[in-house]
Amino acid sequence: MKIKPVVIVTLASLAYSQSLLAAEEIITGVTLSGFVNTEVRYKNDYNEVDSSDIAVDEINLTIEGQVHKFAKATLSLKYEEDTTPLEVDKAFLTLNAGDSPLYLQIGQLYVPFGNFSSHMISDPFIKFAEARESAAQIGIETGGFYGSVYGFNGVTQDDVLNTIDHYGLNLGFSQETDSMNLDAGIGYISDIGDVGGMEKMLDGVNDYDYIAGIDAYLNIEAGAFSFVGEYVTALDNFKAEHVGFNGAGAEPKAYNLEVGFNFNLADRDSTVALGYQASEEALALRIPEQGMVGTLSTQVYTNTTLSLEYALNEDYSKEDGGTGEESSSVILQLAVNF
Repeated sequence: MKIKPVVIVTLASLAYSQSLLAAEEIITGVTLSGFVNTEVRYKNDYNEVDSSDIAVDEINLTIEGQVHKFAKATLSLKYEEDTTPLEVDKAFLTLNAGDSPLYLQIGQLYVPFGNFSSHMISDPFIKFAEARESAAQIGIETGGFYGSVYGFNGVTQDDVLNTIDHYGLNLGFSQETDSMNLDAGIGYISDIGDVGGMEKMLDGVNDYDYIAGIDAYLNIEAGAFSFVGEYVTALDNFKAEHVGFNGAGAEPKAYNLEVGFNFNLADRDSTVALGYQASEEALALRIPEQGMVGTLSTQVYTNTTLSLEYALNEDYSKEDGGTGEESSSVILQLAVNF
C-alpha cells in the first residue's frame, strides 16, 4: 500500500502527457485575489480570567497564473498576527488533461480531507483535521460528481524509511439549482495523525502506527436557509503515549452542526447563524468537549462584511483530565475581500 500514491501519480502523468502535447490553444493571464480580516476580541477563559485584544486575524494574497489553457500556477501568501508569520500557504501547479474532466495538481496544497464550511468567525472544532501537505493529487470533476486520490510524504513515520507512504481519497457531489444548492462528500486519509492539529505532537515519535481517518460533510442552501454538517474521526485508538485520553489511547473525533438564515437588514444582505459542536477523546488536541456559537453578519459595502460572534465552550470534566469549566468569547470582525 505504501507505493500506491507513487504508482497512481506515475501512470496518470504518462496518460496526461499525450493530451497536453496535443493541446494547441494558449490562454494566458494573471489574477490576484485575497482578503484582510481584522478583529476586536474578548475572552473569559476556563479560569475566569478576562482578556481582550485588537488583531489582524488573517491576511491572504493569492496569485494565479494561467500560462496555458490546460496549465495554471497558484501561489498564496498568508499572515496571522501572533500565530503565523508571513509564509507561503499554497504553491502548486494544476494541469488539465486536455478537454477531459481529469486534472493533476502537484505542490504544497490542502489535501481534500474535510470541507470545514462554516458561518462562524472562529474555526469549528473539526478544523483540527485540516492538512496542508506537499502532495500530488489526481482528480476528476464531471456532471456534479468530483473526487481525487493523493499521496504525500508526511511528518509522521511508522518505520525508518522516509518515503511517500501517506495517501487519501475523497468523493463528492455538488449541484446548484434555482431552489437549492447541495454539496456532500466523504474523505479518507491513511494517517489522521499527520493533519495540522496533530502533526506537531507526533513529529519524531518512536514506535508509531498510522491511524486512518474519515470525514463526511453535507452543506445545503435552500432559499433563505442554509445548513452545515460535518463529522471527522480517527478509525482506531492511538497509543496512550502518543495521543492519550483518560489513561488510555485516544480515538479523537468531532462534529459541527450549523443553521443559517439570510435576510435584509437596512437594505443590506445579512446572515444570522447558530451552531453546536462537540468532540470526543480530543482533550490532548486542546479542543473543548462541546460548544455553542452564534454569529450575525452584515455586508456593509460591496465585499466588506461586519460580523459579531458569541461562543460558549465547555471543557472536558476533571475526571477526564480537563477543568470541567466553561469559557466564553466575543469577536467583532471587519473583513474585506478583493
